[in-house]
Amino acid sequence: MPGSKSRQSLITAVAIKRPLTPGFRLMLGFVTLLAIAAAAVAWHSEKQHRRAKHSVSSLSTQQSSLTQRLDAMQADLGVSKQMLRLQQQHLDTLLAQGPQVRQRWLASRVADATATAEQALIINHDPGQAQQALLAADRLLAVQSDIALLPLRRALQQDLSVLAGMPHVDKAGIYLRLQNLDRRFTQLALPRETGQRVIASHAPVAVTDSEALNTAQALWRKGLEKFRALIVIRDYDEPLQPLLDASRLQLVRDQLSLLTSQAELALLRGDGVIYRAALESLSLRIQHELSALPSSTLTPLLDELAALQALQVQIPLPTLGVRAALDALQQSPESRL
Repeated sequence: MPGSKSRQSLITAVAIKRPLTPGFRLMLGFVTLLAIAAAAVAWHSEKQHRRAKHSVSSLSTQQSSLTQRLDAMQADLGVSKQMLRLQQQHLDTLLAQGPQVRQRWLASRVADATATAEQALIINHDPGQAQQALLAADRLLAVQSDIALLPLRRALQQDLSVLAGMPHVDKAGIYLRLQNLDRRFTQLALPRETGQRVIASHAPVAVTDSEALNTAQALWRKGLEKFRALIVIRDYDEPLQPLLDASRLQLVRDQLSLLTSQAELALLRGDGVIYRAALESLSLRIQHELSALPSSTLTPLLDELAALQALQVQIPLPTLGVRAALDALQQSPESRL
């Protein structure tokens, strides 16, 4: 019996050590592949799960940000709606007061044109420029049917009539004439001419005694005859030196140019008093300092100065009546908002 048990154990061990059959091996390989595939699928699923979890987290964050932005946009929309309601109320108020608003706007435009005209008169002394500014305001009022604007337009027409009747001063032409006169001053030169010289001599001259009525008359006549005997006039040709040397002549030229510049400045400022005073000083200085000039040069200069001095460069500045009409219109109850 014991021998039979040991033989059975040996047979079992031998049976276990037998090689695996092909079917079993195929099954074992298939099971191994299934396990590997399952592990790969599980790893891929875990990775996809992580990605999905991360995407969900990102989407949550974006959703929170979009929610905040939406809340801010809703708040801004509420503010915009409130401002729109306020603007609509203001617009309704303006539409209800349309004639008064248009009247105020027209009055403001006319006031601007009036300020431009006053500036042209006071600063530039130019009635033409002032007239153009008032004409623009008149054209604006011409297309209006509001009878409340008739006094304003009547004042505009009166001012335009006054400006049209004002004398025109050709400042550009007068200024060019003064500049031409200044260039002529810089070219002035004193001539060198022949002349006569007076020489005193003690040559005796025969004196015929006459019968004197008394002793005093005889003495007086003798003294007069002796005095005449001391004077001798002789003519001879010799160049005379000019009355002014080069430095003195240049100084006179500079003084004439300075007076001419003063007249030009007074012309541009519309100051007739200083303008005429400068030209009068020019004429007197030329007659005093440059009297040695030939008449062909001196006379045209003096004539030009006299002609320029006779021109009117200062015009009386009128007071625009449209300013008072504007003040009356703006103070009226109908024009107040």
